[in-house]
Amino acid sequence: MTVLACSVDGVFQDPAYSLPFARALQYGDGLFETIAVISSQPLFWQQHLHRLSQGAAVLGIAVPDVATLLAHWQELLEGSPLIATSRRLVLKILLFRRDGQGYATPRESTGQIVFLLQDWPTRSKTYWQEGICAGLSTVPLQCGAPYLALKSLNRLNQIMARRALPEGWQEALLCDQQGYLREGIQSNVLWRRGDTLYTPDLHDGGIRGIQRDAILRQAEGWGLAVQTVRETPTALAEAEEILFCNSLIGFWPVQRWQDRSLPGAAGSLAQRLAAWHRELGLFPEAT
Repeated sequence: MTVLACSVDGVFQDPAYSLPFARALQYGDGLFETIAVISSQPLFWQQHLHRLSQGAAVLGIAVPDVATLLAHWQELLEGSPLIATSRRLVLKILLFRRDGQGYATPRESTGQIVFLLQDWPTRSKTYWQEGICAGLSTVPLQCGAPYLALKSLNRLNQIMARRALPEGWQEALLCDQQGYLREGIQSNVLWRRGDTLYTPDLHDGGIRGIQRDAILRQAEGWGLAVQTVRETPTALAEAEEILFCNSLIGFWPVQRWQDRSLPGAAGSLAQRLAAWHRELGLFPEAT
């Protein structure tokens, strides 16, 4: 299928350049990574690129090698003076499938890479310094296939869950269609009970976050046991701490879960994570 002409908001674009974008818009046919850039350094760079490559392999999209992606980043770094003057920025890497006709795609497709540099999002410091309010979402997470565990461009499930977020909540936890815990709208969830840190199994739905894995490794280094589990929300009734995490927020401790009070930022794990995230540059600066 050949694109003969393309315009965006009335401005004509190169049809050859627009084709991958058209596929992405129509079918969500691609992947993305969101990376925190701290003092010009992409945080957990290798882990993000590894996840991008793994997802691309599932979709059958060829992704440039690590050296090529690093060269793209260096070009962006050298060509944007904003990077050198900003302590924290957000890098988004988008991978689009270049070719295909409707739902039909080649067995192996070439990919197009786009790097987007964005401002750091503004959020209330109390989310870190005190904690957030959260609870269970009324919107189920679609699960049941390996591709539903990829960071794909189709995020309608998360958009609809965000639209249903109750007023006063900063995050909500989605269950799958069978009622098992999965993930937050924009984050992964972890909870501590005693000396064990738990997180849901995400093998066929939900995103295995880079920050989630980093926290689990750090917790093991502190002597906590780590368990990936398939549990219903009743498992949270005995949780001593509940945390949400992603690559930009680092982590948010929960101080109010549904109608239950929790220690929030005063929790023992939250305090250790806060100290570590200050070192990483993710924790908000005091004012």
